[in-house]
Amino acid sequence: MISHSKCIKNLSTEWLKNHCTTIKKSKQAHAFLLRNCLFDHNHAVSKLVSFLAISKSGDLVYARKIFSQIDRPDMFIWNTMIRGYAKGGNPSEAVSFYHIMIASGVVPDNFTFPFVLTACGRLRAPDMGRRFHAEILKVGLEPDVFVLNSLIQMYANCGSFDAALKLFDGNPLRDVVSWNAMIGGYVHVGFYQEAFDQFEEMTRTIDVRPDTVTMVSLVSACTQLGDLDRGRLLHSYSKELGLAMDLQLGNAVLDMYCKCGDLASAQQLFDEMRQRDVLTWTSLISGLASSGCFQESLVLFRQMQWEKIRPDEVTLVCVLSACAQTGALDQGKYIHLLIERCGINEDVMLETALVDMYAKCGRIDFALQVFDKMRVRNVFAWNAMIGGLAMHGHGQHAMALFEQMKHDGMMPDDVTFIGVLSACSHAGLVDEGLKFFSEMKELYQIQPRMEHYGCMVDLLCRARLVDHALAFIENMPIRPNSILWATLLGACRNHGDFALAEKIGKRVIELEPDACGRYVLLSNVYAGANQWDDALKIRNQMKSKGIEKTAGFSWIEVNGMVHQFVAGDRSHFQTEQIYMMVEEMCRRVKLDGHVSSTTEVLLDINEEEKEHSLYFHSEKLAIAFGLMNTAPGSLIRIVKNLRVCNDCHSFLKVVSKVFDREVVARDRSRFHHFREGSCSCMDFW
Repeated sequence: MISHSKCIKNLSTEWLKNHCTTIKKSKQAHAFLLRNCLFDHNHAVSKLVSFLAISKSGDLVYARKIFSQIDRPDMFIWNTMIRGYAKGGNPSEAVSFYHIMIASGVVPDNFTFPFVLTACGRLRAPDMGRRFHAEILKVGLEPDVFVLNSLIQMYANCGSFDAALKLFDGNPLRDVVSWNAMIGGYVHVGFYQEAFDQFEEMTRTIDVRPDTVTMVSLVSACTQLGDLDRGRLLHSYSKELGLAMDLQLGNAVLDMYCKCGDLASAQQLFDEMRQRDVLTWTSLISGLASSGCFQESLVLFRQMQWEKIRPDEVTLVCVLSACAQTGALDQGKYIHLLIERCGINEDVMLETALVDMYAKCGRIDFALQVFDKMRVRNVFAWNAMIGGLAMHGHGQHAMALFEQMKHDGMMPDDVTFIGVLSACSHAGLVDEGLKFFSEMKELYQIQPRMEHYGCMVDLLCRARLVDHALAFIENMPIRPNSILWATLLGACRNHGDFALAEKIGKRVIELEPDACGRYVLLSNVYAGANQWDDALKIRNQMKSKGIEKTAGFSWIEVNGMVHQFVAGDRSHFQTEQIYMMVEEMCRRVKLDGHVSSTTEVLLDINEEEKEHSLYFHSEKLAIAFGLMNTAPGSLIRIVKNLRVCNDCHSFLKVVSKVFDREVVARDRSRFHHFREGSCSCMDFW
């Protein structure tokens, strides 16, 4: 007869094994053990400890509390706790726990040492690993293949390859785990070629066949190197080995394709994968966003939601970045709400992404609210907020925040000063900009990069101090790049200094002969001076070299959907209505006295034709779509990938007045808030 208590014990063990899947259910299991007087049965309580200590959704702090209540934990429970700490966020705790175990009189076994060696490898502490190696020799466990492979792995991960190779070469029972330890160790410390050499040797070994772990390490090396060709070969080889359906390997290959820029192969692999987890979705969403396919990444995120895959912090940072780039404020707000409702961990990276999204979507007030509520702020968070204020032209506020940053003990970095100098530039604060530039070098010992010099040239040019800007460039300790000269060229053109503009324009093309923007700038100079033959020559140079002008894109979000327009776009399903609205816009702004600025039209045609060609710039199409599809009096928000032209800028000022709408436009340089016929930039952009 089986006793009643033994029956309960057997049933509870099986129930605990299946029940411990969340923290909430683990608390129920904990109560069950206490209520049924089973807490002193190690076999039963070990199921609870295993989930809490080892599972990704577990809780080591809770596991430690339960452990402290166990009178006589067995070897399995001790090892489970050490394993949990070894793979957790603080591997040094595994070593501490090991010493507590020894002090308790418990003798380590062949499972204990691999876990503490894992901790040593993660800590990159070879000296500590050697001490454990000595203990392993003392108790005679070195011949154990599990322990030996862990030693090889530890030395390899710590970069002690002489010690790792000595153990590896002296191991007569080398299995795939031994080879993986060496290959993974080389990849772990960035010795990628050595990893590939080791793999070549492995493939020549008759009795060892590469497995998923082997291929994941090698594919990861290709990702780090950007070696797409070798990555493709490894993917093909994985299929030959029958490993292609493994989720971990599929995710590694997908990540490799995304980071190497082969989105077509990434999409094909994604579609073929029978099993997908949050990492699968995140890799492709991130890959699309990183390649500029922002709308596609947002569509994929919506598909992820439909399939009820719970996003993590990394997924949401990627999606928030796509929202920021396209001005998708409604979708950004939805993600913010999702974070709060789903209890997703709001770490500093995610909160910084929210600040950046709100700032780039035109809601600097929301960005400040998120920033002010942050309990932990690193330099990236400060930089995002200062940079956001700079984009909106709030120079004084940006400088005040910079002073607060210093007061709070946060050391500014080179990116901080880019934000501060940009803020000075957009607000016309020349003296302040010069002061901060000097402070950066002398007080913080930060050597200016090209971006800092670019901010200073931009500052002087915007303030119409072209001679000062030229002198600044000529006195730079490093060779100025084409961007600095192009900035000066734009200023010369705007201020009518044709001779200097022509000279600089030719120099810029010499510096960057394949950049379309440089040719367009010089062509603009000639067109502005009605030198159409010279403008045509520049255009012909572009054609002969196969250089095409960068298309101007504008995005507008309506009802949570982002719509994209290019100049003269006729692909939208509401094209006819949009063009009718453009005509209505033009009619009404003309009645208000607006005269089109045709100096930027690069064709030798009459003024009426030039004016007509300006009507269909991408931002005007986006605004027309917004006027049609939003409530009267509501705000219209657009984003453009290029700098807004003079005509569109003056046009949108009048639109805001005659249609009684506030228009918020973000171009490549900054934000423009158009209200009642004026712009927040005060025509200073």
